[in-house]
Amino acid sequence: MKKSASLYLIIIACWLALIAVAFIPFTNVIHNSEGRGGLVATLVVFSTLFIAYFWLNGIKDLIYTIYYFVKRKSFKLPPEGAWRTKHGNTAMKKVAAVYCTYNDFNAASLAACLPQDYPNTSFVILDDSTQQSYMDEVDTFARAHDIEVVRRTDKSGFKAGNLNNYLQEADYDFFIILDSDEVIPSNFITRCLDYFAFYPNAGIVQANHVATRNRNKFMRLFAIGVDSHWPTYQTVKHHHGFLSLLGHGAMISRDCYVAAGGFPHLVAEDLCMSIEARNKGYYTAFAPDITCEEEYPISYLAFKKRHSKWTQGNMEFIKRYTGRIIRSKMTWFEKLDIILFTYSLPLSAFFALYIIINVILLPVFNYTVTYPIWLLIPTVMFLLAPMLNDIIFYGKKVSPFRLAWYLLHTILLYGSMLFTSLRASIKSTFGKSIFLVTPKEHDFISKWDAFKASKGELFFGFAILGVAYIFNHTILSTIVIAIPALFSVYLSRMANRE
Repeated sequence: MKKSASLYLIIIACWLALIAVAFIPFTNVIHNSEGRGGLVATLVVFSTLFIAYFWLNGIKDLIYTIYYFVKRKSFKLPPEGAWRTKHGNTAMKKVAAVYCTYNDFNAASLAACLPQDYPNTSFVILDDSTQQSYMDEVDTFARAHDIEVVRRTDKSGFKAGNLNNYLQEADYDFFIILDSDEVIPSNFITRCLDYFAFYPNAGIVQANHVATRNRNKFMRLFAIGVDSHWPTYQTVKHHHGFLSLLGHGAMISRDCYVAAGGFPHLVAEDLCMSIEARNKGYYTAFAPDITCEEEYPISYLAFKKRHSKWTQGNMEFIKRYTGRIIRSKMTWFEKLDIILFTYSLPLSAFFALYIIINVILLPVFNYTVTYPIWLLIPTVMFLLAPMLNDIIFYGKKVSPFRLAWYLLHTILLYGSMLFTSLRASIKSTFGKSIFLVTPKEHDFISKWDAFKASKGELFFGFAILGVAYIFNHTILSTIVIAIPALFSVYLSRMANRE
């Protein structure tokens, strides 16, 4: 399995070309600030560097999407039966499907996974539940289907600890990771083995996913983003970036697991394990033709909790793995891919620092940064770049009104996460990251409950509007940031509609 640097050479070339065009305006802005003292000049330099970094991320999103839709028909998949052709019909490797649950057991999902067309398969429930009702449900299901249940008294290490507790001693050649809402197709194992045969240095095969079983308005509206995101970004990463295990719906070889040293006891255990495996010579392969099902977060509050977990996990990853990435044997473009994707989530909190500099600190010094108006064109374009994939993917599949409605709500949803990202980043930077389990159930949210659950976002939204007005005598500089935060109450109540 080989990867090409061509895509990232294009990304960097486009970015450098844009920086070259903006170099003189950027230089003039910094030069003009030097006469106001070292502190003002430092703030202006930071503001300019943030814009340059933002442009790099935006160009990455644009090139990723355009490249996929131009090249997608040329991507070749392993032939069906590649494993049987290479190893013969007698090479029946032992496969363990491990189902992880923590107070969120879903009997219907697990039952749908059981009928696999590969005979040498065993299912195991790794139950970390603390509520007796879920434990009883697990036991009842296990007895009915003759499935082993493994529990542990020491629940350290989050999901990684739960997996390692079983995998370090169990007998298997490959294992599958199933989350509580996972549904894998009946040919999952058979087709994954084809990928292992086709890519001899693959240690992990990550399957594709779509969001199903959408039970309310919130899930139905936003779930389509899952269906469009997975094939585009993971396919391109497979060929030109760093593809990571994404926590579920994946098959891993025992050799890869042992070489990586198991799952690190961190919140982002999937990403960290993938890097350890890569350093030992194993790649993660993406299988776009193996389509698994997952559930979209059931509500805005569940989505916010998952976003907080991802941010904390990525911030912990930055603290613990930055040095390892720099020293690793990975190619330079794989390392850059990790930085641009993984670091962007917690570093979005630095956007708040960018706001503070331009809305509060510089006005305090009676100084305003003035960039040429044409620089707004790439900035706005890159702000909307993440939506290009959805626009192309669904342009001919859904009505223009429905697509516009989805995109508008996507802006509100992810825009409202700025406060969550900021809080989670600060918490993880100065404290310990926590593995938060995404809630799978939703209770009716009254208006008062929605206000209470959104008090942080509401305070953040009104605060930045007030600060902008006090220091700039206008709210225009922060209104794009404030509006999504103020819509958090509306988003919180969307799941009430079945």
